Amino acid sequence: MAETAVTTPPEEEMPPPDGAAPEGAPPDAQQQAAGLRPILIKDRFAIDPRTPLPDLDSPSAKAFMAEDRRDIDRPVFALICNPGLPTRMGAMTSLRGSGIKALVGILEWDVDYWPLIRQRTMILILERPLGGRVLQKGQFRISEYDLPRKVIEPLAGALQEMASIGVPHRAIRRDNLFFMDAGRQQIAFGECYSSPPGYDQPVVYEPSERAMAPPAGRGVGNSRDDTYAFAVTIVGLVLDKEPGSHLEVQQLLAQKLDLGSYAAITGNENLPLSLLEPLRGMLGDDPQQRWGPEEIELWLSGRKMSPQQKRAGKRGQTPFTFMGRQYQSVRQLADAFSRHIPEGAKAMRDDAFDTWLRRSVEDVNLANAIKNVLDVARAQTGTFAGSDEMTVTRVVILMDPLGPIRFKGFSFMMDGFGPAFAMDLLRTGNPQIPAEIIAKDIPDLWFQSQQSYAPEASIHQKNFSQLKIVLNNKDPGFGLERCLYESNPSLPCQSNLLLQEYVLETEHLLPALDRAANTQDLKSKPLDRHIAAFITSRFKEDINPHLKALASENPDTQTIGMLSLLAFIQWKLRVEPVYGLASWVGGHLGPAINAYHSRSTRKEIEREIPRLVRRGSLPELFDLMDNADRRREDIEGFEDAVAEFAGAELEIQDIEGRGAEQLTKAERTGQQAAAMGSILITMCIVMILFMVKVF
Repeated sequence: MAETAVTTPPEEEMPPPDGAAPEGAPPDAQQQAAGLRPILIKDRFAIDPRTPLPDLDSPSAKAFMAEDRRDIDRPVFALICNPGLPTRMGAMTSLRGSGIKALVGILEWDVDYWPLIRQRTMILILERPLGGRVLQKGQFRISEYDLPRKVIEPLAGALQEMASIGVPHRAIRRDNLFFMDAGRQQIAFGECYSSPPGYDQPVVYEPSERAMAPPAGRGVGNSRDDTYAFAVTIVGLVLDKEPGSHLEVQQLLAQKLDLGSYAAITGNENLPLSLLEPLRGMLGDDPQQRWGPEEIELWLSGRKMSPQQKRAGKRGQTPFTFMGRQYQSVRQLADAFSRHIPEGAKAMRDDAFDTWLRRSVEDVNLANAIKNVLDVARAQTGTFAGSDEMTVTRVVILMDPLGPIRFKGFSFMMDGFGPAFAMDLLRTGNPQIPAEIIAKDIPDLWFQSQQSYAPEASIHQKNFSQLKIVLNNKDPGFGLERCLYESNPSLPCQSNLLLQEYVLETEHLLPALDRAANTQDLKSKPLDRHIAAFITSRFKEDINPHLKALASENPDTQTIGMLSLLAFIQWKLRVEPVYGLASWVGGHLGPAINAYHSRSTRKEIEREIPRLVRRGSLPELFDLMDNADRRREDIEGFEDAVAEFAGAELEIQDIEGRGAEQLTKAERTGQQAAAMGSILITMCIVMILFMVKVF
């Protein structure tokens, strides 16, 4: 997709800890780093680019010193987000002002130019933890008797409050705990706003089903996913090390699927007996049985819960060999099939696989369902439905209905499609696989496989149906670009024209295009498919007439559609004059000018355009180009001219017709006169000869 802009700066281009300009920057940038001025957010919070705070960094954001100019004594700091990642705008809005004590609160946010990465990005203003990170000062020591009261109780309370608001944290881990007070007594969860849910989480902190998806596709999840991560965090604090750190990612995931999360994470470690009950409950592999914040509160109050530990999915009594490895877990085998599609398709068609399901796993229903899929695929050989990719996807969903949807190497949890789509598109620039997922109704296969239908599932199903309608419309403002923004409300506009601008809202679009007019090739139009889709997704006004004009095959109508849409936005949102954008648009009005029939009208418009460009008013420019009175006069004048020309043409033809008739009549009269003269002369000669002969 040629118009896709990759706005993610490479990791090494993010501001280094010492606050200097990025490595490899030109000498003038290196010299300017020491003299940067503070950035002012919302006319209140001043951020100093010269003073980084590496101890408060997040994996996807860099921390810098900030101050509240209305309350100098209030401790705050700023996070500079990675411009290539969608942030959690919904979580910011819901949690600002929530007053949750055991959570680093968000105070404000805005988009501004950050000089150290030379582009605009999202900047967050957060409460500053005065005690710093829990792990920053050596080892964290706490007795098993103090742990419930000093750590579990306040943090579980924060989880309960977030659950009541309906916002899961999804970034709970050992290195994201802070002390809010200088005495290091008040513990709190760190920020959860700077990246998609679960994006920065190591695999050990994610439930098995979400851990199998790539970071961007893990989904929003819920409070029970938070309690899972909380349990892993507790284990890490007690053991004073990262759980599972001795294993490779795939090895850890395999143990979760094979042994269950509790056994894989705790292993043979010596944990306090008092913690075994809550850890078993919070690390349950069945999302419906896993403890949530309510169960933790009940345990803290002294109630015995006795959670049951179930195996992580179906298992065979004997292993099934695939590509030289042995698998007993059906879910683990499903994941292996999805990673090796041709080999997986061949293995699942083998009779040995069917026998293993029936005799070793003892799941006749699953074996019959898979056989039906294979029979249908065999009958549709040569079509998309009979392809190896589609067959493996269908079978894997049946084998692991709790896991992510996996199609051609692209995988995502149902509530994580948007960020997964965005990151894959920005990384590869190829939207084919996400487009196929929408167009071929692949999510419906997942919905059909669910035994328990969660309330939010119907919402996701409806959303995918709407995305398919949008995808099938190829007009500007629709198509795959519109799907991208509809599924990612926090994603900035990805047009190449706005590569450095980080436009999140329609209010910022025209000013950003105005600035872009100074750097872009003005031969390109200031409205491409990405911008049209972004406007359609984010601008809550009726713009269908403008979109219809943009979709026209006539260049003059397309031009008027572009101008009318931009002018409508400026008028509706009362945007300040945009001189550069007006000049940019003015350079593309040729087809619209030539649509006028009157030469004098065209010259008049051409004379007026520079004056209106200098005013920076797109509505006035539109009124000049598509003024109803002028358009009517031009049409009426053209019709009068056509009628006058037709009348003159008829008159000319009439005159030419009468001349020909007179010429014909004259010729006929001459011929008659000549004939009569010849007869008279002949008669005279005959009379003369007769008289001569008589006399």
